[in-house]
Amino acid sequence: MLRYVDTILTDPHALIDAQRAELLAHFSPAQLVELTAGVALFLGFSKIAIALGPPPDMPTMVVPTPDWDPSA
Repeated sequence: MLRYVDTILTDPHALIDAQRAELLAHFSPAQLVELTAGVALFLGFSKIAIALGPPPDMPTMVVPTPDWDPSA
């Protein structure tokens, strides 16, 4: 499913028959329509949010990284 979403977001015309068959093995056609509509809406709203920018009085929250030793 992630490959499908990546394909839809980058180049929807690049969807190949093998991907379609794999998706139809797990999802019904109605579920694929719902998934595709959701991805399209999310992409559209994210582009709108980027274009409008944050509100001028939006506070910035900084969350410090806890002390963590990856070698431990």
